[in-house]
Amino acid sequence: MARPKPDTDKIKARLIVEAEKQLEQSDGRRLVLSDLAERVGMSQSYVHTFFPTKSDLVRALAAKWFDEVEAVSRDAARKDQSAEERLEGWLLGILRIKRDRFDANPKLFRAYLELASAHMDLVQSHVAALRRDLETIVTGLVPSSQASDAVDLIENATLLFRTPQNIAAYRSRATDNAARSVCKLIIAYISSEEFRRKAPQKG
Repeated sequence: MARPKPDTDKIKARLIVEAEKQLEQSDGRRLVLSDLAERVGMSQSYVHTFFPTKSDLVRALAAKWFDEVEAVSRDAARKDQSAEERLEGWLLGILRIKRDRFDANPKLFRAYLELASAHMDLVQSHVAALRRDLETIVTGLVPSSQASDAVDLIENATLLFRTPQNIAAYRSRATDNAARSVCKLIIAYISSEEFRRKAPQKG
């Protein structure tokens, strides 16, 4: 009778969990495939069938960390709601995921920040994905000629609620009510004549 095939998805998920433990215990400073193999009781060559290089493992960890945030961002941008409602939903969705992760495990949260600092290409790709969704929302708020200026303004004004470092440093201020208030101020300003007059016309 043939031996059952191993559940590769389950094995890969276990490797990710153990890699996170390694990150947490080293404050994000150590991620070694040979150590990972030892932790799970596998040969290093077998671990390499799932993650040929450390870079592949880092990318898998980044995907686990970023994918849910990007899905929430994408869904908020495409909801059948007013642009104002979508902007608030976009910001609150991103804030809640990151805040909940910090509350659940501050040490792992900070370990991921340390890991991210060494792989800024992955971070930049993630930030670009969120910006594209924000641009989709902003097209319902301002003329296309001023969309880029509005996106820049929104990103600058909402750093507390989107940036993991700020959420960790100012956790008590990263609240839903504060995020809603900032959204209202942003919408009021970019809808005003003052913004229309000051923002450069690029059309």
